[in-house]
Amino acid sequence: MNKDFTKTLRELIVFASPIAFGQLSQMFIGLGDVFIAAHHGRQTVAAMGIANGVSSLIFLVGLGLLLGISPTIAKKRGESTPTDQYFYTCVMYAVAIGVVFTSLTIGSVYLISYMGFDPPLVPLIKDYLFYVSFSYLGAYIFIAIKEFLQASEHVVVANSISVAAVFVNLFLGYVLAFGIFIFPELGVKGLAYAAIIVRSLMGLSLFIYARRYNKTTFSVIRNFAQHVFKFSIPISMSMFVEFSAFSAMMMLIGRIGALYAAVHSISLTIASTTYMVPLAISSAVSVKVAYFYGRRNFDRMKNFMKAGILLSITFMMFAATCFCLFPKTILGAFTSDVEIISAGIPILFVCALFQILDGAQVTLTGILRGLGITKPTFIIVLAGFWLIGLPLGYYLGYTMKLNAFGFWIGIAVALFIIAASLSVYLLNVLRKDKVIS
Repeated sequence: MNKDFTKTLRELIVFASPIAFGQLSQMFIGLGDVFIAAHHGRQTVAAMGIANGVSSLIFLVGLGLLLGISPTIAKKRGESTPTDQYFYTCVMYAVAIGVVFTSLTIGSVYLISYMGFDPPLVPLIKDYLFYVSFSYLGAYIFIAIKEFLQASEHVVVANSISVAAVFVNLFLGYVLAFGIFIFPELGVKGLAYAAIIVRSLMGLSLFIYARRYNKTTFSVIRNFAQHVFKFSIPISMSMFVEFSAFSAMMMLIGRIGALYAAVHSISLTIASTTYMVPLAISSAVSVKVAYFYGRRNFDRMKNFMKAGILLSITFMMFAATCFCLFPKTILGAFTSDVEIISAGIPILFVCALFQILDGAQVTLTGILRGLGITKPTFIIVLAGFWLIGLPLGYYLGYTMKLNAFGFWIGIAVALFIIAASLSVYLLNVLRKDKVIS
């Protein structure tokens, strides 16, 4: 390993580490809400889970529309274009996205009555869904500014705020849900209020920090906002496709039985946690690739591509090894049910392979995003999950009677095809641009 590549690895680790902590923090906020809701009561956790199934899908589509900010600005920075001028455009773009997706979530409240949920849960689901929608604006402003700062490799403050938010959300959620101090007991509505307060504080605090760092006057550059929107649509749709595929998988497995639904839920939580690390590496490498692509420094760009793939696969191989060596211990951290642990062990073995493939595909997606390529990624992800993964999983799960194990094999095969297709496409792009021979 030469000195330049070693230096590149160190740079990427330093850059990606705070992002990984920030990504993990967002997961812990969700886990904290589930913990509080479960202790408050069965109806509270059920209502919040159903409402989050709706709101998360809408929220993620809006979030995806913001993820084109950092590679776009990083490329401009590589081209020596002043980037401070885009700060207020990013903020106003986030506000526009926030208004649209808050409105969509409020609109979805009116559909809850017709979706066949238990009557006692309906008002609770509606309450949470309605109030949590008002947390979107703060969240989107935070994400937009985080992306803006990330393009210039300023990642510590934003992700430190994410870490702090875990503890603030846990405190506020508990106080408002159970009615501690002077506050009345609000149950599921209290958790939604906590989300509004925490996300608003996150957006405001990062805005204040970035405003001190950025001294430009207020202006909105429409061409930039339009470019980010068009560039981000396939990113957003890819996220929608992947999330909806796993939601469909959850519903199909749920029809098999409660045991397999529980096994799937725990396995997915474990996989999602480790996935946060290559997701952070993907975000970091997209910025590095975009920057050096803008500078036409292809040697450095290729080094960061290799470093990103190497880091992601190495981490996921470590995670996979842990899954294979300590499946009972890992599953036992989530449940003491012997049946769930027994059914979960073979799935965790498939999950080990799944991890390596998932790490590869998300990093390749980040590299292509850094090169300004998003549409082909969406097509490959759509085909992989919906034309291959889910149909194969359905066949193995139902026809071959492999149950949840069959669905996980289907998704693992889909991820292999996605990763292989993205690799071939990336190599063709690099050869076409004469980056490699």
